[in-house]
Amino acid sequence: MGFLKHPLTLALLVLGGLYALFAYVLNPPLPASLLIQYMIICTIGVLLVVTFDNKTANQFFTPLVSLFGSPDRKLLRLGAFVAVVGGVGALTYDTVKPSIVSPVELRTVHPAPPSSLKAYGNTYNLLTLQNPYRSEFDETSDEYQEIVVEGAGLYYENCMYCHGDMLDGAGHFASAFTPRPINFQDVGTIAQLQEAFLFWRITKGGPGLPVEGTPWASAMPVWEDMLEEDEVWKIISFLYDYTGFEPRSWELETSSGQVTSEADVTGANLDEEAVDAIYLKRCSQCHGEEGDGFGVAAERMFPTPRDFTLGLFKYKTTDSDSEFPTDADMRETIREGLPGTAMPGWKTILTDVEIDALIYKIKVFGYWEEEEPEDLTPIELGNSPEVTDALLANGRTQFEKACRECHGNEGRGNITSGKRLADDWENRIWPRNLTQPETWRWTRDAEDVFQRLSAGIPSTPMPEHSTNMSIEDRWAVAQYVMTLRDNATPLSKGDNVIRAVRVDSALPTNGDDSAWDLAPPMTFRLSPNIIKEPRLFSSLNEMVTVRALYNSDDIAIRVDLDDRTYSVPGSELEQQYMLDDITATRDAIAIQIPAKLSGTAEKPYFRQGDSRNPVNMWYWAAPSENPDLPETVEIRDARGRDKAPKPRKDSSDLGAQAAWKDGRWQVVFTRALDTKAPQDLQFSEGVYTPIAFANWDGLNGEEGLRQSFTSWYWILLEPVDNPNRTIGLAVLAAVLAGLVFIMVAIRARRRFTA
Repeated sequence: MGFLKHPLTLALLVLGGLYALFAYVLNPPLPASLLIQYMIICTIGVLLVVTFDNKTANQFFTPLVSLFGSPDRKLLRLGAFVAVVGGVGALTYDTVKPSIVSPVELRTVHPAPPSSLKAYGNTYNLLTLQNPYRSEFDETSDEYQEIVVEGAGLYYENCMYCHGDMLDGAGHFASAFTPRPINFQDVGTIAQLQEAFLFWRITKGGPGLPVEGTPWASAMPVWEDMLEEDEVWKIISFLYDYTGFEPRSWELETSSGQVTSEADVTGANLDEEAVDAIYLKRCSQCHGEEGDGFGVAAERMFPTPRDFTLGLFKYKTTDSDSEFPTDADMRETIREGLPGTAMPGWKTILTDVEIDALIYKIKVFGYWEEEEPEDLTPIELGNSPEVTDALLANGRTQFEKACRECHGNEGRGNITSGKRLADDWENRIWPRNLTQPETWRWTRDAEDVFQRLSAGIPSTPMPEHSTNMSIEDRWAVAQYVMTLRDNATPLSKGDNVIRAVRVDSALPTNGDDSAWDLAPPMTFRLSPNIIKEPRLFSSLNEMVTVRALYNSDDIAIRVDLDDRTYSVPGSELEQQYMLDDITATRDAIAIQIPAKLSGTAEKPYFRQGDSRNPVNMWYWAAPSENPDLPETVEIRDARGRDKAPKPRKDSSDLGAQAAWKDGRWQVVFTRALDTKAPQDLQFSEGVYTPIAFANWDGLNGEEGLRQSFTSWYWILLEPVDNPNRTIGLAVLAAVLAGLVFIMVAIRARRRFTA
C-alpha cells in the first residue's frame, strides 16, 4: 500500500487516468493537437503539486535519481533508455505521418434563439411568445385534445420520416443525415426548452441556424414555407403530449419531467379500453383506427402499412400451408421493427404486456383471435449443412434457376424476366437488393433466408419453394445469398472521409479499370427530398458508393449507385420497367462541392449551397432515345435552395463516363485539380473538402428538386508519405531523447560517486 501512496505512483496514475479520459471517454474525441496541449498542462499541474514542498519533491525524485544513477540499476536503466528512445521515436513518427482523421465538427445542440422572429408576415417576441392553444384551453379539455389529434396527423404526414414514429429521432430516413434528427424522447431536448424555441426552430429550420449552430448540415426544413402558423403550434402541442414532457416557462414550475406511461397507469392487467388507448396512440397513425392500413400517414408511405383486417403477414416462421404467423413472429416484428420502412422497433417504449395485448388486438382486427397454436406448423428446417465451395456452387446454380429472373444476376433486384411485379393490392413491388443487408426487413441470417424460401412472402410475388426445391437446395441458396453481400461495400459507420489515393499513371476513365482496387470505397445513405416542395417520399435507390484517385494533374471520382431500373427514355428496358401514369425522365447523378473553402467550420447549406457560400455541381444524366438526346455532362453553379442551379456555358473542364449493368450505374467523373476558373474549387493534397451526392431516378419521373441526396461528407487527397522526412524526424527525435537521457544519467551518477 505504501507503493500506491508514493508521490511518483500517484502522479503516474493521475496522468494515465486523465489521458484515458481525454482520449477514450470524451465524445466527440479531442483532436490530437488539443489532446497534447491538455496533457502538457496537466503534467505541469501535477509537477507543481508534487514539488510544492521539499519533502514531497525529494520523495518524488528519489526513485528517478536512483534509476538514472545507481550502479545497481544498470539493467533497469538500459530498459528505460530503450523505452524512452523507442517511445519518443514512435510518438514522433505517429505525429508527423499523414493523418486520415476527419475534422472535428463541434455543434451547439440548442443554440441561443434571437430575441425576435419574423415569420408568416409577423414579428414575434420570443421572450413572451406562448402557445395559443395551451393558453386558451386546459390540457385535459376535449378542445385541447382535439388540437393534439390534429397535431399528430400533421406530424405523421410531415415529420416522422426523420424524427420517427416513436419521436426518437430514428425515422426511416434519419440515418442519411448528419447531424441526426433530434430525439424528442430524450429528457435533454424539448423538456429543457420553451415552446417559443420550438416555434423558431420549426419555422426557420436548418437555414435559420445562427453561426454557433454550424456546420450547416441540418436537414430541418423551413416549415414556414409548407405549414401554416396554427399547424406548427398543433405539432408542438402533440410533441409535448406524446412524450409527456412539460415545456419550460419563465414562471415558477410546479412539475417537471415525464408523465407516467401507459404501463405505469394500467399495470400488468390491461383492459380493452387501455389496449385501445395504446393502439390509438402508437399504431393508428399508420395502420388506421380500424386496422385497415389507412392511417393519416399511410398515403405517403412505401411500402404501405399492413392492413390487419386481411390477416395477411409477410414474415413468419410457419410453413406455407399455415395461414398465420406465430405470436413470437409478430412479437419480433413489433419489438425489432422492419428496417427500411416506417415500422420502428417498439421494444424501448412498449412493455412485453403491452406488446402481447396489441398482438391480440391485431388478431381481432383480422377475425383470427381464436386460432389455435397447434394449427400453426413451423417450417421444417432440416439440418443446416457445412458451408463449402461445393454447397455455394450448388446455391449459385439453384439461384440462377429460381431467383435470377426477379433478383437479377448479381442479386441487386433488377428484374430480368420482363414481368411487372405487384402485391395483392396491385401496388408495384420491387425485389429486394440482396447485396444490401441494411435494407433487409425481417431477414438477418441464413436461417431467415431459408425460411423466406420455404414459406415465401405472403401477399407479394415472392413464392414458396418448399414444393419445387429440396431442403438441401434451399440451404444452398440461403448460404449463397449470404455471400452476395460480399459484393457490396457496407454502409460507413462513423468514418466519413473519402480517401483519394495518389497514382503516378493516367487516371482510369471507366469503372472496370483495375486501378480502382487501390481506392478505398465508402458507402453513404441517400434520402429522398422530404425537405422542400416538390417533396419526394420514397426512393428505390438508397445508397451510393464512392471511390477517388488522383495524380499530379487530375482527380477521378467513381460513383456506384445500385439502380434496379435502366431509365433511358424510349429504350427497351425503360419500357419494361416504366410505371403507369409517370413519364420517365433520365437517370442522373451529381457530385456537389463548395465553390471555395471558408477556412472556418462553416459550410454551404448542404442542398445547393446558399447565397454566401455557392457550390459546384458535377452533373451527369443518361442519354434518351425518345426524344433523342445524348448523355449530359456539365458543371452547374448553385447559390441556394430557392434558385435552380445554372449550367455553365463551358463545362469542358469536367469529363464523365457511365455504364449500367446488372442493376448498377457506374459513373466516373474526372476534372483537373486546378482549372484556373475563379468559380471552381481547386483541389490540394492534405485538405479536407466537403462533398455530397445526389441522384435522380428516371423511372420515378424525378427531376429538379424531386431527387435523393446525401449529407455533407469529406474528400481528402491523401498526402503521399515521404519516408525520408517521416522516418528522419522520428530518428532525430529518438537520438535527441537518447542524448538527454544519457546527460541526465551522467549527472545522477555523480551523486552516487561523490
